[in-house]
Order: sequence, then C-alpha cells, then structure tokens
Amino acid sequence: MENETISTLYKGKVEVRFLGPTPDKPNRHMYYVGGERVTGVTTYLNIIDKSAALVGWAVDLMRDYLLDIKGPIMQEHIFTGSTLHSVRKQTAADLGSKIHDWCERYIKHKLKVKGVEAPEMPDEKEVQNGVSAFLDWEKSHKVKFRSSERTVYSKKHGYIGTMDIEADVDEILCLVDIKSSNGLYNPVRAQTAAYVEADQEESGRKYQGRWALRVSKETEREYDARMAKKAANKERAGKKAYDAKPYQVFEARFFDKGSQKSDFEAFLAAKALYEWNSETDFFKNP
Repeated sequence: MENETISTLYKGKVEVRFLGPTPDKPNRHMYYVGGERVTGVTTYLNIIDKSAALVGWAVDLMRDYLLDIKGPIMQEHIFTGSTLHSVRKQTAADLGSKIHDWCERYIKHKLKVKGVEAPEMPDEKEVQNGVSAFLDWEKSHKVKFRSSERTVYSKKHGYIGTMDIEADVDEILCLVDIKSSNGLYNPVRAQTAAYVEADQEESGRKYQGRWALRVSKETEREYDARMAKKAANKERAGKKAYDAKPYQVFEARFFDKGSQKSDFEAFLAAKALYEWNSETDFFKNP
C-alpha cells in the first residue's frame, strides 16, 4: 500500500504530494511540492535536544531490570537491559493513540468527511475516560470544528506540515493540536505557531489562539508505578522525593494570540539551526 495523497494549496497553484506511513515504513512522512522534497515542521523541531529525559528513562529501565533479577547478573542480562529502551518504545501499549484515533474519527464524522462513520464509545475504561474528557472540553468551550488533518505550506519560509484541527473555540478561530504523550513539552508552542503562520499566509484567516490537547500514553496504574519507582530511586540516592502530580488522562492548554510572534520566532530559529547543522555536520558532509 503506497498511502499517497495529493492536495492543492494557494488556489490550486501549489500541488502537494504526501507519502504517509505504511506497514513496512511506519514512520514515513514525506512531503513534495512541485516534485521537490520539503522538510516538515516536526523534523525541524527535532533539532531541539530532548535527550536528558530519554537518557534518564533508558538508564532507569536497565537499572530496574537488573535489580529485579534473582541470582547473578549474566552477560545476556546486560545486553537485554541495554536494548530495553528501544523495545519498550516500539511495543508499549499506547493508550494515547487509541484516544487520539477516536477523536480524529469523531471530528471527521462531524465534518461529514465521506466514508467516515461515527465512532462507537470505546470498551476500555481508560480510553473511555480520555474520550469523555475530550467531549467535556468540546462542550464546555463551545467548539465548532472547521477542518481536520489539513496540509499547510509556507512559500515564504519553505516548510510544510499537517495541522490537526481548525476550529472556533469560545467563538474565536483557533488551531487545535492533539498530542499523545505523558507531558506537554515546549516545542508544541513552536509547532502550532508554525502551522498558524503557514495557514494565515495562504488563506488570510486570522487565528486568535492555539490549543494543545494532551492525551496520556499510559494508564493510571502505569503512571502510579512509574512515579513510585522514581521516588524509590531518589530515596536510594539519598535525595528527597518530590510530590508527583495527580494523574491526568487528558490535559488542555491554551496559548493566546500574544504569544504567537515569539513562538514562531522560536520555530524559525530551530529551522535555521537545523539547516545550518545539515549543511555543516562533519559526519554528513565529510
């Protein structure tokens, strides 16, 4: 299955070809404009270093694995422990993706996208909780959806991406982005600002704000177990454990229009750094 879509922007003057993920290429997201590859927003933002948390997580996985072994630690245990981070990343149950997918189908059905039926309420309790929280947010903020999964492209700055949702929220035009993660991280500000800027460039629409909606990747039991391990590890190290935040299956955060300019400038800075690194990296350009 090729999973290719073609769309037109700028009143039909720009044709965008998108190659999405397939079973043998699950991470593929490739955009072409006029036959030339264009880099996406999230790729540019990968230049922002997020390794501190990931390294700590990988070390914690290996340590906990080795501590649970009864008897002597053998060579195969060390090799297994050293690859746990990549295995867990691929195979861990992703509660967030189920909630995210349900919300996508729900929105597309409301927009009367051809062939998309209304999703049934999920059977899993945790997924139900996330879906219910999303529906509560929609109701409490008087959300009127305008579009979903729409490609946006900036001719001026040369970047592209897919905007999750365009909607009137509390009677003002907003971009809404749904994240499947265990926390809302700062790059979401730059990402959403870049999408807004690209769409305003093409359409002339003026956004008044942005919403980041987070759906958790883990259940409450998994979260509590992770926090307990963190506290135990701090105690072993002789450090005081901090009070963990209450579990949230759904979180919503609003960024008002006043932060759009600085958030977009942060994106442009990340884009410039990414391009400089690609052009000068000794390993890429020996």
